[in-house]
Amino acid sequence: MANGTMRRTVGKALGALLFAAAVLPAQAPPSPAPAPALEVTVPSFTNKSCPVMGKPISSRLFTDTAYGRIWICCKGCNKKIAQDEAAAWKSAYPVVKALDNKLCPVSGKPIEGEPTLLSLQGYELRLHSPECVAAARAESQVVLAKLLQPNVTEVGNVNCPVTGTPVAKNTFCLIGEQLVRLSSIDCVDAVKKEPRAMLEKAQADARAAAASKGQ
Repeated sequence: MANGTMRRTVGKALGALLFAAAVLPAQAPPSPAPAPALEVTVPSFTNKSCPVMGKPISSRLFTDTAYGRIWICCKGCNKKIAQDEAAAWKSAYPVVKALDNKLCPVSGKPIEGEPTLLSLQGYELRLHSPECVAAARAESQVVLAKLLQPNVTEVGNVNCPVTGTPVAKNTFCLIGEQLVRLSSIDCVDAVKKEPRAMLEKAQADARAAAASKGQ
């Protein structure tokens, strides 16, 4: 009798489970994890104090000289720096750290034999030839970003993903580790709002530019 009762109880339990399995909808597969957020940064390699006034610099005020970029404390210092750029440069970057880069950051070529040395914003870097000096100074921030952050790769866009207009020299941001050129530093705020979309636009522009060159 007891065995019969137990069998009926087990049978009812199994029946209830089968009924529940038939009635309840199948569980949906877990949704894929969201893509990690992309950080937008603007590397800067600044002098510590204004070479004219000796005061702390403003991160938004700088002047581009024949020797590279110098940050200043106020707009009035531009004229004084222009009067003697060499002296201002030495005052802004009194200590220079030598870099042992194996590739030229301008030409991308291996550095063989005696390199061309260039002092740029507190760093001494190695170039492939004297012809690379002017380009390195003109693109000082890009050059230093590539040298000091080896994982950085350049997207190669020729038009700004924010404005759609041609990019400006030495003006860019990093989206993750991708170097995206911009038409103005003011575009960074727009990039921060939609970093992934802006990166995709820059990559599409780079592909179009490469295809155009190949024609």
